[in-house]
Amino acid sequence: MDSLRREKSEVLGILREKHSKTLQLIKVRTPKSQDKRIIVHSPTPRKSKRTLFSTPQKNDFGESHAKISLQKADQMEIPFVETLKSAPENQKAMSFTIKSFRPSKLKVLYRTTKSEKVKSRIIPLGHCQKIVKTLTNNSSCDRIGRTIYKTPLKAAVNKAVFSEVEKDCAAICSKKLPSVLRDFSSENVSTFSLDKLNIEIQKKAPLLHGVLQHSVKGSILGTVVTAAVALKFRNNQLSALHHIVAQILDKGGATDEAIDTLAKLGVCVSSSAMSKQKQRLLQRQKEKIGTLMLKEKEELEESGKNDSQISCDIIGDNIDITRSPSQMSVDRKRQSWHWFLLVGLQKRVLNPLLNDTAPNADIKSVDNCTFIPNFDECRKLDEHFIYHITNVLVKYVGCLKKYKDCVPKFIQNPHLKELAENSNFVLLDMLDKSENKSEDMITILEHIHANYIAHTDGENPAVIKKKVFGGDVLTNERAYSAQLAMLNGDTDYDRLGGLIHRPEGLHRMMNLLLLIYQIFYKKTASGDRGSLCQLRNFIGRIDVHGSEEVVQKYRAHYSFIDDCLDAYIVTACLHLLDLSDIDEISSRKQTLFDILPKEEQYNFISQISKEILEKYIKIPNDLPTLLTEAAAMDTQKRQIEAMFDNRQQRYVCEVCDRQYKTANGIQRHLRDQHQWDITENTGVNIPQEDYDHIAVYSASFMKCALHLRDTNDAYQMGDGNRILLNSKLQMLLSRVGNHSKYQLWLFRFMAYCYALLTPKMAYEYRWNCTANLQGNTGHNIPNDNLVELLVQAVKKKIHAQGSNATYKSARNAALSLQIQEEILINMQKEMEKKKTGHKRPPPSKLNDIVAMVNELMSANIFERTPGREFSNFPGFKDVYSRVKVTELHKWLSENKERLSYECV
Repeated sequence: MDSLRREKSEVLGILREKHSKTLQLIKVRTPKSQDKRIIVHSPTPRKSKRTLFSTPQKNDFGESHAKISLQKADQMEIPFVETLKSAPENQKAMSFTIKSFRPSKLKVLYRTTKSEKVKSRIIPLGHCQKIVKTLTNNSSCDRIGRTIYKTPLKAAVNKAVFSEVEKDCAAICSKKLPSVLRDFSSENVSTFSLDKLNIEIQKKAPLLHGVLQHSVKGSILGTVVTAAVALKFRNNQLSALHHIVAQILDKGGATDEAIDTLAKLGVCVSSSAMSKQKQRLLQRQKEKIGTLMLKEKEELEESGKNDSQISCDIIGDNIDITRSPSQMSVDRKRQSWHWFLLVGLQKRVLNPLLNDTAPNADIKSVDNCTFIPNFDECRKLDEHFIYHITNVLVKYVGCLKKYKDCVPKFIQNPHLKELAENSNFVLLDMLDKSENKSEDMITILEHIHANYIAHTDGENPAVIKKKVFGGDVLTNERAYSAQLAMLNGDTDYDRLGGLIHRPEGLHRMMNLLLLIYQIFYKKTASGDRGSLCQLRNFIGRIDVHGSEEVVQKYRAHYSFIDDCLDAYIVTACLHLLDLSDIDEISSRKQTLFDILPKEEQYNFISQISKEILEKYIKIPNDLPTLLTEAAAMDTQKRQIEAMFDNRQQRYVCEVCDRQYKTANGIQRHLRDQHQWDITENTGVNIPQEDYDHIAVYSASFMKCALHLRDTNDAYQMGDGNRILLNSKLQMLLSRVGNHSKYQLWLFRFMAYCYALLTPKMAYEYRWNCTANLQGNTGHNIPNDNLVELLVQAVKKKIHAQGSNATYKSARNAALSLQIQEEILINMQKEMEKKKTGHKRPPPSKLNDIVAMVNELMSANIFERTPGREFSNFPGFKDVYSRVKVTELHKWLSENKERLSYECV
């Protein structure tokens, strides 16, 4: 700044000393006299010379001029030079030279930065006066720049700026140092960084960056997006951000026409370019598959150890799509596509300390009573039910709402931390096969074995480590049948023995809900006050239609059962505490409530829940009876098996030495001849006249509904121990409801845990039944629910393709779906966009609950009146009392025998 001031003062001094008369003449001259020539009489006629501001000097161009030079661009702050601050030192600063002077105008020579060419412009005298006045007042550089910019040099300055912007754009478009916008590989598109692009523009195009930043008021996002859109029009290859936008549009369901329209506007690439980009995205999907699935397989095949500690299960389900043309013909008929989707899901719970060499036990040596809840498990079930009852009471009963803070938020389990983490999954493939055909199912299992199951090399490969293959019960059944069809193979690899089957939770809960409607809901029972059908009509739940539509409308039917359970529990509490209204204050209350510790408060409220469980729900309590009878039959079975003589291949009576070929023969002999007490009951006998069958109806309903709620909560928490325990109850209920398929697979689920798998595999088998897509505790979903979500997303993509859909295009859409989601999440993070909620806000059910509670109290549903019954449920018996222990014991023995040779 000092040098600038010195230069200003020198120029002003010269102007004042040598041309004071000229300046005075300029100041006093009137507009009329400005154009008059001054006649000077001289002996020799000559042309009059125009006066100059300074003494004529020789310049670089061989001309006389007065030169006013600006400082280097990095020392000035005037507007038209401000964007040149980052120019190199060797670049020349913008300068202008007064060429000649006329009374009304000045001719100025000037040279722009980086340019050696001299240009000229005529400047009116008034502008010159402003410049001189600005210089004489020792003004700031900003004011000097604004003054000069308002002169006729404005167009030249703008042209110079435009030229610099042109050079900045050329620098970004250069291939010597390619821009990130030029790289639209799957890696860059999936992990694109707006900050990185912003830094690149600042370095390569500082003037462009400054112009754009001032245009969008300093917004980094606006600067980057504007630059990307503008540069795409300049160079079609700078399209990374446009590819990202196109993939996000495609994931959101935009049609090709919409994408092409936006492409014309320069917002994204065309639909054809978007489709080609999907092929590049598939490469990234292969990398994800390699990290999760193939790395484990390679390590096991090379060293026999999984050093990465990454292990995955495989889940699968069918994709069924039907297309009907608007007009059918011989060539145009209904299309029916059946494809199979495979998903790899990483295990979150591992236990490498457990033994992994031998199975837990021989399945035939496991007692049948193992598959029935024992006394300790019944106590745990009671604790879980008390927890759920307590949550209902503190939610609806007015005098108990103050205990809400002392109730635990969830039931503890040893893996809360691991199960609160986001699940890592990958779409493996979509095969042009259907699980409905046996040949296709065998091909699917062979594909899984060849690509994802670790095995030895050679002519007779053997499985190194088995994997879990999950899905709904229908998928499990068909995969199991495919393995049975290959039992004649030489090795377990040829027998497709590398897979362990597991029925997943969503279809388990759906089946249990269906069973509840089959037992407790009848459309003809609308006149039975307190029954489910009557309550449905009373509160107007027209979306509930009974067992026929449970599968199609699972949420609506589950919600109704959930609300009915709450209403029954609240009514039982009011009856217990002798309250007439939900908001009435009970005489049974704690003194000094505010100063009591939370443990005592919880004990008080849980005691009320326990009394409700004992008085209104466990009537009768048949589970311990089932266990006792099953244990007695196990003892008899072991005694009879001990009488088998291997040498004679006969059963020999230990009392009279009589021989029998079959176990049934010696069993009849022991009962008839030696008075053995062999149980052959047809169910637990209940004196019909001693029970209020309406009370039994309500108690049985609450048992089943609490079991459904606890199962749902167990899957939300990922609690493997509760999932296994509840499978025992559901197996008994499936037998009552004649759901033989689910009964069989629940038994096999328990058989894997108790006998067929090693301790390590069994532990991980039951603790990895869920996936977490949102993170945090309590947000887990069953594995088959994850597959259902992916199947629906794939179907949506296929329907968006319209009539052009083929297996190839559908497969590309399915495998690129996950990378598109990754692109969307990455851009949301870059833009700092808040993630939208994945859960609907829960609606208020208070009015429905209050209405049902009043109806149940009016019907005296919990009053004990022996012999009372619903007209449409005559002589209603408890669900567990319907279990025939002898038949169940026989069925368990037969299926244990089958598993001993069927499971490879």
